Amino acid sequence: MSNTLTNNEQEELFRLGKDIQAGLSCDANGTGLPCRTDRLDAVSNMKRYLEIHNYTIIDKSRKPYRIMKSKSEREGVK
Repeated sequence: MSNTLTNNEQEELFRLGKDIQAGLSCDANGTGLPCRTDRLDAVSNMKRYLEIHNYTIIDKSRKPYRIMKSKSEREGVK
């Protein structure tokens, strides 16, 4: 695995950076906070930005998949 980004990744990071900034700077409601749609779009862009840098993003609201033992394995019967 290389520590160097491809040209396509660099271009995508540049675009994502602009989109993240734009999404967080919107104040359509006049509250000083970006509207919910823009915030969620910015989070999605941040997720992709981190994935390009090989970070793994998990959704904490989802339980990890695990394989259940069979009844005989749980009871110790072979």
